[in-house]
Amino acid sequence: MADNITIKLKGSKAAGAMLGAACGDALGWPNERIGKSKAPKQQGRLHDFRSWTRRSGGRFFPHEETIEAGEYSDDTQLILCLCRSLLKGEAWWDHFTQVELPFWSTYERGGGGATKRAVDSWLDGVAPWSSNRKPQDVKRYFDAGGNGVAMRVLPHILRLGEKEFPEVAANIFLDGVTTHGHPRALLGALAYGFALWAAFRKDSKLAYGELVEDLIKNAEVWSALPVPPAIEPEWKSQAERNLQGYAKLWESAKAEVLEYLDVCRTELAKGALSFDDDVLKKLQCFSKISGAGTVAAIAAVYLASRHAADPINGVVKAAFAIGSDTDTIASMTGSLLGCVNGSDWLSPVRQGIQDAPYIEKCASRLAGGQVDDKASIEPVRRTPLKNWLDNVAAAHDAMETRLPDRRKAKINRGPDQIGRSGKYKVEFLKLSTEDGQAIYINKISKGDFGGQPAQRQTTITSFMGKPSEDQRQPQPLPERLSFGPKLPVSSLEKSVRFYKGLLGLSVKKEAQDVVVFHQGLVLAPASYAKNFPGGGFRTLLYVEVADIPNRFKAIVENKVQVVTKLENWGQSTRRFFRCLDPDGNLIEVFEKQ
Repeated sequence: MADNITIKLKGSKAAGAMLGAACGDALGWPNERIGKSKAPKQQGRLHDFRSWTRRSGGRFFPHEETIEAGEYSDDTQLILCLCRSLLKGEAWWDHFTQVELPFWSTYERGGGGATKRAVDSWLDGVAPWSSNRKPQDVKRYFDAGGNGVAMRVLPHILRLGEKEFPEVAANIFLDGVTTHGHPRALLGALAYGFALWAAFRKDSKLAYGELVEDLIKNAEVWSALPVPPAIEPEWKSQAERNLQGYAKLWESAKAEVLEYLDVCRTELAKGALSFDDDVLKKLQCFSKISGAGTVAAIAAVYLASRHAADPINGVVKAAFAIGSDTDTIASMTGSLLGCVNGSDWLSPVRQGIQDAPYIEKCASRLAGGQVDDKASIEPVRRTPLKNWLDNVAAAHDAMETRLPDRRKAKINRGPDQIGRSGKYKVEFLKLSTEDGQAIYINKISKGDFGGQPAQRQTTITSFMGKPSEDQRQPQPLPERLSFGPKLPVSSLEKSVRFYKGLLGLSVKKEAQDVVVFHQGLVLAPASYAKNFPGGGFRTLLYVEVADIPNRFKAIVENKVQVVTKLENWGQSTRRFFRCLDPDGNLIEVFEKQ
């Protein structure tokens, strides 16, 4: 093992590990929690990303969300949360528990139950092991042995890869206890962290099965129970009280990992006669404990060891191991293969990975030892976070907000979904941060949505309730017209959803028999047209929008009839399209100049 690697190789490994994690996450996420009989029939290459529909909201607020090809889940989200925290230097743990994890609760995609329960505690400023919590909640925290820790440890290796492993292990342990208390979660993270650390430090090719042998030979190094000075005495006493013999459980988890490693060694010795699915089955990847930290760690180590010379295939094997925790194991496999092979192997898929430039930038900053610890930490708490989210949901499209983590972001609105019962609404928001990350928020509101909600606010306060410097002057309302078209429609509800949700107009006044928009359009019931000779009429409306590609995409996705596809107007560079509203009226949508 080399003590130092060249700066260029270190940068390539860091980028490869981070992108490899996101790649595996995006490939495996669509296959998570589906049975083999419902496995997707792939068209084309297996490493091509695909869009899919995710069902969310549980039994009370069921709704569907479109996940675009290449988008990642909580695995990559939490890696990035940890990256930003480590860039705070010595204050990383406070930033992670007081800012990143609480804010993550608003935009998590597929987060595990243990992590979400712990984050719910941090939202109140209380550690999940605190005696101030209900005893049953503390017990659930210490019983949490899932892979939620192992899947996010990569940034520690990129930050401290040239240090000796005990120092890295102390960080991994401190990170782990923020959400999980069981040895199976923490020891699994340490074993996987050691594999990442060993691969990251190598300046030569990885031999077949070398990672497995390294872990077996160095078991006493990665399995040592860290005792970081920063760990609270209360955590130790609560661990002993709730698990009754923590050291004994730790040794049991170690024996479990060594047993899995022995399976890997035996199977790798078979060479071509070994089949990945059979090995993953022996590693419990398809069992009830498939989400355990120890299982995911060694499954990733096995796949990376076997496919070090063909990394794309290794990630694909993990992503399509239907019945296992596909996104997490594929993400962890991708990280290891990136540490082994650098970033070149990801060239065919890099462009399709969500936020790829931002992910590479985070990797570069971590590996380069950059620290941004000047800003003070402003804890994110439950009530201010809810108020911030309400303000964002009330904002107009294309407005800017300040995130709870202090970054700026632009708001992009998708079409709302009204539940079948009409008793809840889901608002789909995409926040595009100034540094290049896409954050998706699905806000569920209860109420009577047989009609439409009141108009949206036109300004957003900053997270802490005070206007940020760039928001202290109220932003003007959309231009008000003293005249405009009055349109008879068969359904006010459907038409408001079309003009407001899809085209971005804002409601000025809403009543039972009329809806008035700030932009001048007035909607009236179809019966209104009967007051005119001839019994009715149709009209053509003209609308200007700032984000015409997204508007056109929403129109198509909602199966609105398109009359003229998105194209340039005549010889100009200005784009437009035509479509029909719910009543068949012709709408010309032009790009705002």
